[in-house]
Amino acid sequence: MTEPGQSPPRSRSTPRSRGIPIRARPRPGYTPSEPSRERPEAPFGRGPVAARVLERVIAAASAAGARLPARTAHRLAVAGGTLEWAARPGKRRTLAENLGHAVGLHPSDPRLRAIVRREIVNEAHRSADLLWSIGRPQELFEGVRIEGRAGIDAVLAEGRGVILAGPHIGGWEVVVPVPAAELDVPVAVLVSDDWLAWAVDGIRRRAGLELEYVSDGPRPLVRRLRRGEVLLMFADIVPDPGVRTIPVRFLDGVAGLPAGPAALARMADAAVVPLAVLPLDRRAWKIELGEPIRPRPPADGPAAADRDTLQRLADAWSEVIRRHPEWWAAVYPLDWAGE
Repeated sequence: MTEPGQSPPRSRSTPRSRGIPIRARPRPGYTPSEPSRERPEAPFGRGPVAARVLERVIAAASAAGARLPARTAHRLAVAGGTLEWAARPGKRRTLAENLGHAVGLHPSDPRLRAIVRREIVNEAHRSADLLWSIGRPQELFEGVRIEGRAGIDAVLAEGRGVILAGPHIGGWEVVVPVPAAELDVPVAVLVSDDWLAWAVDGIRRRAGLELEYVSDGPRPLVRRLRRGEVLLMFADIVPDPGVRTIPVRFLDGVAGLPAGPAALARMADAAVVPLAVLPLDRRAWKIELGEPIRPRPPADGPAAADRDTLQRLADAWSEVIRRHPEWWAAVYPLDWAGE
């Protein structure tokens, strides 16, 4: 794990020696997007107007971030992350609860304090790279490597759809455009239907991604997967109490995780491919792809089949989170059984 306040680890070799280079297909730089999800009934400050303002703020910040040297940007990230760690006790408590399950420590254990601090600082490192990547997509693609590509290629060759399902770990937000640039089938990302998502709609679309909104329900997702396309989702947190969850073994406990990846795979006869995004260096990330998880025949009913699929996915996530707990942005409370 990285020490408190340090930037992502430097690789001993150049990024090109790691994994599989992607075929970079950067899109043009920032231009204002047309509003795609008008919601006049949204609360004040969280509607379409606020989304357009935020979009322009992100554009200005990315223009500045793209010009900063990596060393300077990440020094600023350390300062900003440390300030956030000091100013947000509620976030520290939630992270301590979740990360404690990854490292086998009680939330009150003093040793967990340093891990929580590193995670919050690492969030700032990720944000610095995100702003840089928006302004310099070509350099992003050059710095990303993919490991475990054979599994997803085999599934797509069968004409099946793929759900790329990852936890919020490492540079998950930075590399969202990469699958659309690398794969030869349409790639959509599943997003919340709120002002924060609307603000980055244009950025995602210009990166070649298609968008699916949680509020539109499962039918468009199932149709997309049945066409042999790819759906990208990060499904380790439950930000909405209305999300259906399934209790499975996760890290050192039992937690209710969103049922979506498992249910969609069953309904669309698709495969779930575990995804994790880990640091190689400043402005360089590695995408780890796990073995495809194919839903087993629901002999005991769909609920049992979904639990089996989700358990195998949780096992894959647990392995990578245990290796890199300081990069797991577990900032939402999870329903840990018995706690």
